Amino acid sequence: MNDIQIIYYIKKELGFEKILIRSEKERNVGVYYVTSEKNFFRLINIFNGNFSTYYKKEQFKMWLSVFNTQYKRNIFFLDKLILPSLNSGWLSGFTDAEGCFMGRVKKCKTYKLRLAPHLTFSISQKEFYIIKVLRKIFLNIEEGTKNINYDKSWNGWVLHISSFTKLKIVRNYFSRYKLKTKNNLSFNKWCIVHDMVLNKKHLSIDG
Repeated sequence: MNDIQIIYYIKKELGFEKILIRSEKERNVGVYYVTSEKNFFRLINIFNGNFSTYYKKEQFKMWLSVFNTQYKRNIFFLDKLILPSLNSGWLSGFTDAEGCFMGRVKKCKTYKLRLAPHLTFSISQKEFYIIKVLRKIFLNIEEGTKNINYDKSWNGWVLHISSFTKLKIVRNYFSRYKLKTKNNLSFNKWCIVHDMVLNKKHLSIDG
């Protein structure tokens, strides 16, 4: 991860193992590195049965199988998914990795100034299942592909929310469950623009 401060945060919270920094083209990349059986077992207790995407659950299943073989253990794999909600911090962590807060000014014939602010919250992911789950949480839409776009350049799906009414739900959630990466800076700037629109400052030349 190139947002290195979050790696140090994770290490501090877990209280074990080490961080490796390796240099890539014009940037440093941090890797949280876990090695011993004791610490692998700690991670198993954290993750087993606590995934919300099929891909990570299956990836962990294979990893656990290798762990059991290598260390002659017989730890049972908990084959279940946890459904995210607005009442837990899972969405915040997921957004730190996969989310984006964007704002721009676009031409609009219906506005007196012929310009209007456009705010968007989006999440990208290759697994369509979790994108639909998140849409249900934020927009209460279950069927079809409304507010979901497919991007063939990386074979993934993007959930986008731009309704100012629905963005209030997004804002309330992330105000309660704080982002911990540089995404939090983007969110704070995004909120400033959101406030301006809610207070109708965008209808003036200064705004």
